[in-house]
Amino acid sequence: MTTLLFYKNVVALDRNQHAALKLKPADSLDFAGHATSLPIVIGEFAEVARQSPIAFLRVENGDLVPVALVGLPGGRNLYVNDDGKWTAPYIPAFVRRYPFVFAETGEDQLTLCVDRDFEGFNEAEGEPLFDAGGEPAAPIQGALEMLTEFQRQNVLTRQFVQHLEEAGILMEAQASAALNDGRNFTLQGLLVVDEAKLREIPEDTLKAWFATGELGLIYAHLLSLGNLLELLRRQPAPTGLAN
Repeated sequence: MTTLLFYKNVVALDRNQHAALKLKPADSLDFAGHATSLPIVIGEFAEVARQSPIAFLRVENGDLVPVALVGLPGGRNLYVNDDGKWTAPYIPAFVRRYPFVFAETGEDQLTLCVDRDFEGFNEAEGEPLFDAGGEPAAPIQGALEMLTEFQRQNVLTRQFVQHLEEAGILMEAQASAALNDGRNFTLQGLLVVDEAKLREIPEDTLKAWFATGELGLIYAHLLSLGNLLELLRRQPAPTGLAN
């Protein structure tokens, strides 16, 4: 899994180079249509847990990230319909922030970037990214606000995941299911909290996790795994077997 997923051509925003650039909001979320898992931050656990399984995946740089599972292996995002609409109440922030993203360009230095291939960018219609004086306009200001909060949450999320790893309570899980039409699905490479090991955690650690809210995050994750059935329910039957 790559942490950029549907971002294709990430470039730093420049008030001179992109002075005339305008942003037309996307009518469709089909850009996320082939993502079967989406990185999330701890502030989203409660909302995501109501509709999608939450698991942990190792990404290409070795980091472990919590993800919302939104599709099955080799498939597509089952929460984006043929019209490009999200079909659940909550859209993860990773999708909502697109086409903007922060890039680390130095120690403790973040640069606002965009996916230049986003179809909503043009010089004819939409909201200008910069005003006449070259200052950031509303789209950039809104993106900065959202990305700053996402980055703050991301730091807390890394700390949370690090605590889970240090406690040794994560285990590799394999979930398999057979549908009535004869198809079989297996989810591999996922890490989940081992409930047996969780029960062995020292009381002082549990109290600390309760105080920080991390224990609630763990149980939100565990409860969310029941949504694996929701993923299967969303999986369309082969054309020849459709009613």
